[in-house]
Amino acid sequence: MKKILFLSLGLIASQNAIAADPLATTEQKASYTLGSDLAKNFEQQGLKIDIKAFTLGLDDAINNRKSRLTEDEMMKAITEVKKGMMQKQLADRKKQDEANIKEGKDYLAANAKKDGVKTLDNGIQYKVIKSGKGNSPTEDDTIFAHYQGSFINGEVFDSSYKRGTPLKFQMGNVIKGWGEVLKHMKPGDKWEVVIPSDLAYGKKGAGERIGPNKTLLFTIELI
Repeated sequence: MKKILFLSLGLIASQNAIAADPLATTEQKASYTLGSDLAKNFEQQGLKIDIKAFTLGLDDAINNRKSRLTEDEMMKAITEVKKGMMQKQLADRKKQDEANIKEGKDYLAANAKKDGVKTLDNGIQYKVIKSGKGNSPTEDDTIFAHYQGSFINGEVFDSSYKRGTPLKFQMGNVIKGWGEVLKHMKPGDKWEVVIPSDLAYGKKGAGERIGPNKTLLFTIELI
């Protein structure tokens, strides 16, 4: 009798656990995933959500209940939130711009004191690792070069060495800093170069990896 009672209690407990699990079915798991993705998207945008009000709006819409806000009220609220987000993004961007500029200036000042480092009139710094010979390229030349690009913290963002193939390019199609450096290099030269932000990608940056006003470090080997 006791054995039957224990088995019955165990079965009931198991059934209750299944019923209490909100992620038991594929539909529930998919719904959870959508909610999680949406929350991450809100966070990436810097959008703060009142979860109770959000859930209330979601529930009303799904069940075709009358909206608790007028169209004008909803539009006004969204407009104000977007305005606030834009202002915050601009403030954050300005702060990041200033931090990147300071970081670059500090690095250039310290690097200029290192042995073997020379500074061009435009502020570009370089150190000769290996010397070649021949004529320096002109703006109309197509050249080959191996290179590695990195940030001040040492993080590499691009490298032809890793790809195993040198870059072929037209002199006029590179960032200004590269063009200035290459005018002073000869085939066979290998230099370590520091390019100030205004001669790199400037305020706009490049893609997701290179932020605004970033001072960039390159190893350039002219072939």
